Amino acid sequence: MEIVESIILILSLLIIANIISHYFVSIPPSLLQIAAGVLAALFMHVRVSVDTDWFLLAFIAPILFNDGNNFPKRELWKLKGPILGNAIVLVIISTLVGGVFVKFLIPSLPWATAFTLVAVLSPTDPIAVQSIAKKAHIPDKLMHLISGESLINDASGLICFKYGVAATVTGAFSLQNATIDFFHISIVGALVGAVMIWIFNGIRLYLINQGVDDSILHAIIQIILPFIIYYVAEDIFDVSGVVAVVIAGILNITSSRNISSFTPEIRLVTSRTWDLVVYVLNGIVFVLLGIEIPFAMEELVHNDNINTFYATILAFIIWIMLVVIRFVWSYIYTTFSNNGAGKVTIWSKTRLYDCLMSGISGVRGAVTMVAALSIPMTIKGGAPFPSRTLLLFVASAVIVFSLLGATIIIPLLTKSSAPVAYRGNTFMSDKDDMDNDDDDDDEDITPIEFTQKEANRLVLEKTIKKLRNEMDDGVPAVYSSVIAEYLYDIRNMGVRNTNTQVITRQISKRRVKGKKDAELWDICFNCELDAVEELYTNHDISDDSYDVATRKIAKYKKEIVHRRYNSTVEFFYNYFRRTFQQIRRWIYRSVKYDDIKQMNQDSIKISIAGAKKALEKLQELNESEHEEFTDNLIYIFQRHYEDRLELLEGRYRGRSPQFSSDRMALEIKALSYQRAFVQDMLEQGKVSKATANELRQNINYSEEVINMDVD
Repeated sequence: MEIVESIILILSLLIIANIISHYFVSIPPSLLQIAAGVLAALFMHVRVSVDTDWFLLAFIAPILFNDGNNFPKRELWKLKGPILGNAIVLVIISTLVGGVFVKFLIPSLPWATAFTLVAVLSPTDPIAVQSIAKKAHIPDKLMHLISGESLINDASGLICFKYGVAATVTGAFSLQNATIDFFHISIVGALVGAVMIWIFNGIRLYLINQGVDDSILHAIIQIILPFIIYYVAEDIFDVSGVVAVVIAGILNITSSRNISSFTPEIRLVTSRTWDLVVYVLNGIVFVLLGIEIPFAMEELVHNDNINTFYATILAFIIWIMLVVIRFVWSYIYTTFSNNGAGKVTIWSKTRLYDCLMSGISGVRGAVTMVAALSIPMTIKGGAPFPSRTLLLFVASAVIVFSLLGATIIIPLLTKSSAPVAYRGNTFMSDKDDMDNDDDDDDEDITPIEFTQKEANRLVLEKTIKKLRNEMDDGVPAVYSSVIAEYLYDIRNMGVRNTNTQVITRQISKRRVKGKKDAELWDICFNCELDAVEELYTNHDISDDSYDVATRKIAKYKKEIVHRRYNSTVEFFYNYFRRTFQQIRRWIYRSVKYDDIKQMNQDSIKISIAGAKKALEKLQELNESEHEEFTDNLIYIFQRHYEDRLELLEGRYRGRSPQFSSDRMALEIKALSYQRAFVQDMLEQGKVSKATANELRQNINYSEEVINMDVD
């Protein structure tokens, strides 16, 4: 019963703090949540025993998984150098340099204990700085760097802390064992996370392939993933669960890749559920932190050997030291890493401000606190752990100082006064009214002419007609892209009538949906083969490139014509095959880049020539009005080859910010047309009120997903 009461109380404090934060927008919600915890501990005598293992499992694992999942993958790769530098090298430097400085400040402190204190303060916490980021308008690049390093430095910081504690307790330290252990638990932890998320991704895709598209079910699977992965990594393989969940989050299938496999409803429900979970977990972490601070101070006040005022000044100096170390490291790193022309510029005012902001943005938080609380009470022989009370107080005070410092100084550096936004409540704008009218007394009893599927098909067809009429007045490429997606939807609806599996919105040589598809692919492949032969005859490609291209096309033709797999066997066969090819391609490109340069150039020539030949043939079929191929099917194939051609020729507008913006605006416009058509059918008595509401709800789901992608 005490656990239930504690949970209710903590959630109540979280709600109160977040309500207050809406009236005091200049104060980050994290600080108000800490204050709520402090008040609860002082006046309500609330005490929560925080165990390191369950805290990391229950709070840190899902939060880091979500951060990894939402982290921009392109930015992560682009900033891999500074992220790894901050997450590993900076943590080690901070521990070593900071440990020496702390020993200088407190000569009576054992060396191992001094290093332990700085190690526990090394990991940064993006959860805290996120609430400051919107108000302060921290540059995106810096925010990506802080978030990226926090995904990794928890592991490096905790490992340094672990060996600092071990050295204090046992009196012995082995640099060799620590180094080996660091690489073992990190690398194996990453492998465990990658393998497990690969398995779960396959399971989720298979469920979708089999028609299991329950949005609540998929949201629950998503939520439970980090807990399972963390537990398996820590308790079964005895490696870093933190690293495992971070890698799993980065490789999770819902991180923009293959996202078209999931319906808008699944994406929306999963995202909203994660919003709720992260919102609550973030808040609870800081409320718990606030609850622990008074008890740390109480122990210090009652300790006659330590002066409370001096300990507070000491914590402030240590925070300044951490900011300075981070600033100096950032300035040196950026000075020598941004010299593309071989010219080193020592002084730069802009770089000075950026590095100063980076130093102050290194806010400490939950991991620091839970690590400090896990410091053992005694060492070998039964003696008390040296200065444990001081360490706990300093860790708590540094967390508060770092939050206050970032709150006060960063807005001054950025000269921004925008209102504070808290992760979870600014995910997107409020959802439109979904027109869910549950009044059964007003149920329309007019005979129904269309079912929901028939009405949906009619709405899509009318929308396509409307968009085609407008195409001449807009950007043809944008309209073609949106129209193609609606054609995919219509075509897939026809397939669903005879197949319960969920169909994706992609045309692919590995996803043949019928005899007409296979015949049209066969025609296109013949065109591609002709193009290869022509290039080879003209000596435009090498013998190896010719052999590889002809074998690949022949293989695709064989798979399409002689497709005899069971659907389950085919799914897992393709899933394993794609994974193997991706790994092989990555390894091959890493170790034999020069060897494949010529083949890559030939491959691009072959693909361009093949796409042009196929488009010529498709245009010929379209103009001759072949009855065996519908206009929509030819149109879809044309869009497929046109997109390929644009990508290969370096003019892929789908990746242009302007194209994406125009396309998004047209998608929203098309959804407004759909709403109007639904209303027309309802007024004409062609659909029931319930069917109209279902159609509107699906339209709203799609619109929410578009808004979600914008955010």
